[in-house]
Amino acid sequence: MPGMNCRATRAACGAVFLLPLVLGLGACAPANPGEQVWVKKCAGCHGSDGRGETKFAQGRPFANLTDDRWKHGDSHEAIVRLITEGDEKSPMPAYRDRLTAEQIEAVSRYAESLSRAARQARKSVP
Repeated sequence: MPGMNCRATRAACGAVFLLPLVLGLGACAPANPGEQVWVKKCAGCHGSDGRGETKFAQGRPFANLTDDRWKHGDSHEAIVRLITEGDEKSPMPAYRDRLTAEQIEAVSRYAESLSRAARQARKSVP
């Protein structure tokens, strides 16, 4: 590049090559805030699709959130309460001190969406 010293040229070239990489890494994270929490905190037990088909969930029937068998109730309030308070009689931890109220709300809505999607898929199968 005319008029630029060697160091400035290298910096400019580095920025040109690194920018797509940096932008691409940001695109890997889910855009939905509930899905972001789900991936980090819930998918290990409940699976990415909510079916509970993970090694941890084997033999734990309530890990599947898509089969319409919700031990603590499937209302929005019941889901928020379970995420917030956990269940001492199961491996489900309390997230009241780990997630904000907004994150709990978002992830509860996301869990509901997984259940709804599975229900719709079952209805569409002849």
